[in-house]
Amino acid sequence: MNLEEQSESRRFEWLRHTGVAAWSIVGVCAVAALLIWLIIQLRVIWPPLILAVIIIFLFNPLVDRLERIKVPRAAGGCLSYLLLGGVLVLIGAAIVPLIRDQTSGLAEQFPQAVEKASDFISGLTARLSILGNVPGLENLSGNLSSWFSGLDIGSSFGQLTEIVRGVLETAVAVLLAPVLAFYILVDAPNLKKAANRMVPADDRAEAFYLARQIGKAVGGFIRGQLVVAVIVGLLSSLALRLLDLPFWLIVGMIAGLLNIVPFIGPWVGGALGVSTALMVGDPIRAVWVAAAFLAIQQLDNHFVSPMILRVAVHLNPATIILSLLAGGSLGGLLGVLIAVPLTAVLKIVIGHFWRTRVLGESWDQAAQAIVVEYEPESLRERLRRGRYEELPDSSGADGTAAASEVSEADAGGSGAGGSGDAALSAPPDGGPGPRPDEPSNPPRPPGS
Repeated sequence: MNLEEQSESRRFEWLRHTGVAAWSIVGVCAVAALLIWLIIQLRVIWPPLILAVIIIFLFNPLVDRLERIKVPRAAGGCLSYLLLGGVLVLIGAAIVPLIRDQTSGLAEQFPQAVEKASDFISGLTARLSILGNVPGLENLSGNLSSWFSGLDIGSSFGQLTEIVRGVLETAVAVLLAPVLAFYILVDAPNLKKAANRMVPADDRAEAFYLARQIGKAVGGFIRGQLVVAVIVGLLSSLALRLLDLPFWLIVGMIAGLLNIVPFIGPWVGGALGVSTALMVGDPIRAVWVAAAFLAIQQLDNHFVSPMILRVAVHLNPATIILSLLAGGSLGGLLGVLIAVPLTAVLKIVIGHFWRTRVLGESWDQAAQAIVVEYEPESLRERLRRGRYEELPDSSGADGTAAASEVSEADAGGSGAGGSGDAALSAPPDGGPGPRPDEPSNPPRPPGS
């Protein structure tokens, strides 16, 4: 074959590969468009299905543990539901009377609060007008006052059809989700076997390894966020009660629920508490409320979340904000709730294939770079680590004493089960360190 024929052959191969790539992109776009169309058309099934998945992630560990002690999965599911129902009944009996009283008080004081807000805005615009003639400033108070006075609940009955539809869809989701979750929990082993048969044998090990990483990350996120939301709600309600803020329980519960939404929810909850204090006309109390919410968030970020959220997929704050905006525009409130877990799943899947196919890493190396598992650090270990950081670093007598003190502390930590190593391995930002048994360079699994 001469040079001209070789050049022609290479040109033909390049054109063939280019055509295959172009048609592949077209096919992927067509399939994606079809999937999006199906998702939009079948949007009524997503709320109960997503709620069912959340319930499964909450109850599946308990059902699995009961199954290990020879309790059938159906009985384990029933016990889980009975336990949840009992907890909800106890909580409802404790807080429903308070919520009813505060709700009626809010309905009675809302007109006076609106009037106080209007007077505050009028005084603010009067003071700002001293600074100069700002266009439109003199009409701000009148416009806002007329807007507040124009609020009429009866005007919303023009959208009665949409309201009824939303209520029915919510009721269907709430009623169907536990039923779907129960049947999936009971039939989980058979579903795993069916999924095992659907995956090709050569890719089966990698597929199930990736599925375990996704389940570990998403399950830890859902369970951890709910526990953290309950703790933040309790702390917020207690702080607002100590500050004698009206409607403290309602505001604290809403703040706890908003804490489920990462990055944005805590700020919105704090703004709600400050706004409530301003509505009752107490700016000094609003400052104290802001300080209380700031302290609660610091406590959550440095102690509560690191102790509870043991599995994390680190996402950039800009990524979180964009995912929340995209989820809210596509799915409303439900889209906001699932935006961050779905983004974490995409990061796990894309990161796994990029690191294993492009960078040549093993499965374990790719998982350790994406999914971070934390070993919860006890308060004693945190105090000991802070003690190490405060020790002087010198070569004189003080330095010798400091070294001796560190050696004694390390010996005591090792005798207590190796807690000294865990404390020293923690990062300097106060977060929990890596697991002691985590391999630094795991071997590449066969078949990868």
